[in-house]
Amino acid sequence: MISFITLFWFDTQSLVAHDEGLYARRAKLLFESGDWLSPFLTPHHKTVGSYWPIASSFKLFGVSDWAARLPSILSAIIATSLFYFVSRRYFNSRRSFVASLALLATPLYFQYSRTSGPDMFFVLIVIAQVHFLVSINESSYLSSRLKMIGLGVCISLAFFVRSFVALIPIISLVPLILSRYYYKSVSFWAWTFFGVLLGSFPLLLNLHAVFIDHGSAGLLSLFSFASKKVGATGFGAFPSISFYFSRALLLTFPLFLIILSNAKSVKKGLSPSVFASLKSEINSLAVLFPLIYLSTLSLMGTRHYHYLIPLVPFFALNIARIDLSSKSRQFKFEAYFIAFLGLLYLLGACLIYLLRPGGVIEASIYFAFFVLLVCSLLCFCTFSLKILFLKKVTPFALFLVIFVSQFLSLSALAGGGLIWSTNKELKSLASVINAECRSSGVYLYGLSSKDLTVLKFYLDKSYVLDGSKDLRSFSKKCLVIPGEAKDKLSQQFANGLFEKTYFR
Repeated sequence: MISFITLFWFDTQSLVAHDEGLYARRAKLLFESGDWLSPFLTPHHKTVGSYWPIASSFKLFGVSDWAARLPSILSAIIATSLFYFVSRRYFNSRRSFVASLALLATPLYFQYSRTSGPDMFFVLIVIAQVHFLVSINESSYLSSRLKMIGLGVCISLAFFVRSFVALIPIISLVPLILSRYYYKSVSFWAWTFFGVLLGSFPLLLNLHAVFIDHGSAGLLSLFSFASKKVGATGFGAFPSISFYFSRALLLTFPLFLIILSNAKSVKKGLSPSVFASLKSEINSLAVLFPLIYLSTLSLMGTRHYHYLIPLVPFFALNIARIDLSSKSRQFKFEAYFIAFLGLLYLLGACLIYLLRPGGVIEASIYFAFFVLLVCSLLCFCTFSLKILFLKKVTPFALFLVIFVSQFLSLSALAGGGLIWSTNKELKSLASVINAECRSSGVYLYGLSSKDLTVLKFYLDKSYVLDGSKDLRSFSKKCLVIPGEAKDKLSQQFANGLFEKTYFR
């Protein structure tokens, strides 16, 4: 909810290039062209399902950066709720609640829960697949058959949204499927396949439209792009292995540290009453899925850390395996870790105050400063109570402080535009241009690819100029050029060819 509210602080928010700006700009093209199946003039390397959620948001709420990010926020809310229900199958409500908080507070999950793109919607589809798999009972029941169909639909939608990347979580879910008794049932595979056929309609319509517009070249672009992604084999994959494993540990902070400090508790995991029947399922989800996913991703030879997002919920599921009973241990590591977080938040608040622009704290930055101070105070108070009165602070309260404080601090920093909003100047420039050049439009000339990506989203009427063409043949519009090229290009643009010239 906090992330949702901070989206409406328009002055502090801006899209991040490249990926976020690219997805928003392409979704804007779908919305404005009215062609939701094959809107691109040349063969495109992605299925349009990557852009449908954002384009749908534009249709409902208009074109803006908050509308571009809204589908990811909603997907994260639903995905986290489904994650909680999956966890409740194996653990009590307290453990599941703590694991859900841990998931929300994970930096990687948090970042992409408010980023314009298909990643969080893809995570929702993957968790929905797991929810259907673990909730299917007898294949003869109507509810179970509907879940099998739902599973098949989700598999198809995963390919529509993320193309061949959808294969990785499917491969990683094989141990879970084998741990469920119904995998030998013909009925299970028949109803699931029926769901796959139902869910394939958007993808088939997209591929058919692409083939009509671009012929076989349009379809080959999808396969060629996937083959480039899986370009490294043999020794070439080793850099990817170190890249993904290191990023998985860093960007899920502090999950690994907490799981490691509670290793004995995690091994026990389940209560004796349900241990025998559910042990293989929980190990398939919490251990084998992350390992298979990381290994498969590493062998692909790519190095894009956002591919790690679907494994974060399954890694966070290990938090639910921790015994929250104070009888098991004293949780001193968590207490000292809370003190470390308190020091970190206090340092962050001091930096915000010292580095404030112009010596003045704006309302959004003041909010971030205040939240960090509150989080720091909360951590120090909790640490003091735990050290002085060991039995007065329960393990549940310790984990609550760790994850709530991290979530609040990330929300405040993101809401204040201090992180993940790196193009506020470009957004302000685009607002001025839209107001002053509304009727004529604007040319973009000599800008970097990142600037072009962001400006083409925010500008109402933008056209990229090719330097090889005679500029006098173009209609009179405004112009945006790089600031460093001002002297070099002043003579070329000095003849009144443009209404106004803006320097980036």
